[in-house]
Amino acid sequence: MNAVRERRTRVTGRVAAVASLTALGLAVGSLTGTANAESAYADKQVVSEGHVDVFYVDVVDSAHTLVAHTAAGNVAPGDLVIQAKPSVASRTVSATVATLPGWKAQGQTYYLLPQTSQAGQVFGGFGYSSAVAEGTSVTYELDSVRGPGAFALWQNGEDGPNVFLASADGGPKSFTSAADHEHANWGFTEQGEYQVTVRAAVTPPGGTPTRLQPVVYTFFVGEELPQEPTPDPGTPATQLTITGLASHYHAGGVAALTAVQTPPTDEDHYHWLTRAAGEAQWSFVPDAYTAKYGFVVRTSDDNREIKAVLYNHDHQLIAESAPVVIDVDDHGNDPVNGPTITTTLSEQQGALVLSVAPENREVDLGALTLNPAADRYTAAGALKPITVTDTRAENPGWNASGRVRAFTTVDGQQLGGKYLGWAPTVLSASPNQTVAAGPPVASGFTAGNGLATWSQLGTAAAGAGRGTAQLGAELSLEAPADLAPGTYRALLILTAI
Repeated sequence: MNAVRERRTRVTGRVAAVASLTALGLAVGSLTGTANAESAYADKQVVSEGHVDVFYVDVVDSAHTLVAHTAAGNVAPGDLVIQAKPSVASRTVSATVATLPGWKAQGQTYYLLPQTSQAGQVFGGFGYSSAVAEGTSVTYELDSVRGPGAFALWQNGEDGPNVFLASADGGPKSFTSAADHEHANWGFTEQGEYQVTVRAAVTPPGGTPTRLQPVVYTFFVGEELPQEPTPDPGTPATQLTITGLASHYHAGGVAALTAVQTPPTDEDHYHWLTRAAGEAQWSFVPDAYTAKYGFVVRTSDDNREIKAVLYNHDHQLIAESAPVVIDVDDHGNDPVNGPTITTTLSEQQGALVLSVAPENREVDLGALTLNPAADRYTAAGALKPITVTDTRAENPGWNASGRVRAFTTVDGQQLGGKYLGWAPTVLSASPNQTVAAGPPVASGFTAGNGLATWSQLGTAAAGAGRGTAQLGAELSLEAPADLAPGTYRALLILTAI
């Protein structure tokens, strides 16, 4: 893979006029053994924002070497930790990003150090110093990745991601760049520490490649750096952090925040508090008692602080998060904030509904024709979309099935439903659903019951069934060669539980 050469440029982003966009945890329970804990990276340079050339080839003592380059100068990879804070690095997987090798499904959360400069985040690139001969090409090879999830390095393109490296099986493990400086997206699917081992092969203009020794780069995805235990750790305090904070919001957009316990407990009694810019007192958010808090952003929410607190069932305080700050930026526009529009769906109103649109209520298999062996008639066609809608709050999942009892002509000639078979398909599903097609059912011409008995059309997993899915099927009919002439009609009956 050949990356496009790029001149060294400085890309500046809007700097938020906010003191803090992070969600650092604040423990307020028992602090035994952790109050004086030291960061596991205390002896390393930790970079959580600003520009970093992660893969950087330089010349030291007349030899090429692979290092990293920060604002403070060259850093040996073993002395560097690059931190991606979820409060600014969390993203929702789009349809395009979902195509990355080994990546999460559309609608899920991943973490990104972006290709463009953004406030509060690392702006990562790769390339080589001016000491390296112009026109040199560098091939980077991914030896291994150790971490809690998948890693990928890519650039955005008109036709989707141009993937350079990916830790998942089948993803690219090397690429060649002839540019002295480029920027790219550095993505991770889960929070935690990633050890990325990379080697480089440097080819000067008209020269032969020189392979460099592999080096290990450390990335840490998390709001707080991991702590080294003290000699007497005791019972660790519970820390509370807030994830899901976007780098900025537009008026009318939605802020979706989540409180995360570290380490997890069985407690689930939360309160959310908020205060506007310039206010001294915190106010409790009505009805916000779970780990999640969502609200519609108004222009007046700019610089609003939000924090979460966790209580036990005796309403004793366990942990409190540090505040996060809402940054509202409509990029120079000044939209009028109109009325708030509210509607309510009570939990008991949820339902599982199976429906067929009027235009989908007729399926014509066409004329029955003799098969090549002349021992049966056959016909085939496609079932038009069947819609399954599940709005039940408990989200138990569902199972949709169908059957055909019999075909008949207007003068009473019959053909059993067992002669019809199908191969179900999932035509569409909501982003948060996990829907699977039912197994194929062969015509019962030779053996079996075909669709004369209830057969699964599709199913959704528990916890992933809410939403709307459309199911279809390829239909196949095999009828006896002595079938009486006529037009045969049958009714597909459906059920969902």
